[in-house]
Amino acid sequence: GHNGKVALSYGKLMKEMWSNAYTIVVPRDFKSTIGEFRPQFAGTEQQDSQEFMNFLLDGLHEDLNRIKKKPHVQKIESKGRDDILISSESWRRFLLRNDSELVDHYFGQLKSHVTCVNCGNESVTFDEYLSLSLPIPIRNTKNFTIFVQLLPIGTPPMKVTIEVEITDT
Repeated sequence: GHNGKVALSYGKLMKEMWSNAYTIVVPRDFKSTIGEFRPQFAGTEQQDSQEFMNFLLDGLHEDLNRIKKKPHVQKIESKGRDDILISSESWRRFLLRNDSELVDHYFGQLKSHVTCVNCGNESVTFDEYLSLSLPIPIRNTKNFTIFVQLLPIGTPPMKVTIEVEITDT
């Protein structure tokens, strides 16, 4: 962990923000503490907010982790066994090394199922996570508005909007 520094600094910042004692709170100490452990956040450059959030949550978890002596644990695979059994055992093993308020409220499990295309071997594991990165959906189509002139001549044109793939011509 960070010897409790991240958690203490964050706690101090939260107290200042919610105390109603100040109209403005400048998080200098908190920023300095973060920069001490992650130099990329030390300056005044713009940073990736997701990267910062991951560092902060992980740092708080490590500082607040009640497990001080972490045993080595093996990851387990299902090998055809029931998902609930494997999930429970994976979580039990995870808790042998991780026990904090963040684990209680924010951690989850993700089932990973991979099949080898050559031999057909299947691997099913359950991995713990604190946050998931999800892609922003990208629209692969575009709309075109066209006017269709119907026969006989003199008939009013008809406005039609069609949706086509972005790569279509």
